[in-house]
Amino acid sequence: MSNRTYNTFNQWGGDTAPWHDGGLWIIGGREGQNVVALNVSSHDDGSTLVGTMTYAGEGPIGFRGTLASPGSNTFNVENQWGGDSAPWHPGGMFLLGTRGPQPVLAIDISSPDGGETLQGMITYAHEGPIGFKATHENSGNIYLTHNQWGGDSAPWHFGGLYVIGGRPDQPVVSINVESSDNGATLTGTMVYASEGPIGFRGTRITPTNYTVENQWGGDSAPWQQGGKMILAYRFDQAVVSLQISSTDDGTTYTGTTTYIGEGPIGFKAEKI
Repeated sequence: MSNRTYNTFNQWGGDTAPWHDGGLWIIGGREGQNVVALNVSSHDDGSTLVGTMTYAGEGPIGFRGTLASPGSNTFNVENQWGGDSAPWHPGGMFLLGTRGPQPVLAIDISSPDGGETLQGMITYAHEGPIGFKATHENSGNIYLTHNQWGGDSAPWHFGGLYVIGGRPDQPVVSINVESSDNGATLTGTMVYASEGPIGFRGTRITPTNYTVENQWGGDSAPWQQGGKMILAYRFDQAVVSLQISSTDDGTTYTGTTTYIGEGPIGFKAEKI
């Protein structure tokens, strides 16, 4: 399980307005040490975010995040401590935002409870600040993914960050799902380590996020909550098939994914 995955919500329209699902964010680059503050902004339309962040038990450190690819909301982060002339250090990959082509331009959030929850304000491009709150999601692992098309010797392309699984400390070893409704839902089976296949039903709640339910015990058995997962990368093209498996207890995956309007493309993922 990753302590970096947060289930987020946003609010606009005043303090009594409803909160809206903001999808999964990945905040932090250190396992076992929560982020307790993130105060960053962009001066280049979201291509970079700069400012400070704070890990639990420490003071603020410099933050510099560079967008991994346009519309990905995924940032390669560097951190700095020891003064303005000190070196910058690799800080991991963060997923900050779920609106693809509408990047985040400012984040001002902090935690009252050691990083278990985060709250404050964020700003998406072309909008004013909106409310933000987040709690740790009881999720699976975070994966860096790549895709391949054009044959076995073709190059691999950045495929975004995925969050796979909904059970702490029990990795997923296969997912075999397809869509019959242009990507609005994904149905099929998945397998957790040391188990047999169970039913999978995922409902798309943002372009890349799915609320998952699982079923075991037969077709008439009840469906159980399976958590949230990130199972796509392209914000303007839904996934209609995902066929992946792992031979190393969820450390890596290989297989194929299919975006609507295309044929299957190669998929590989590595836990980060």
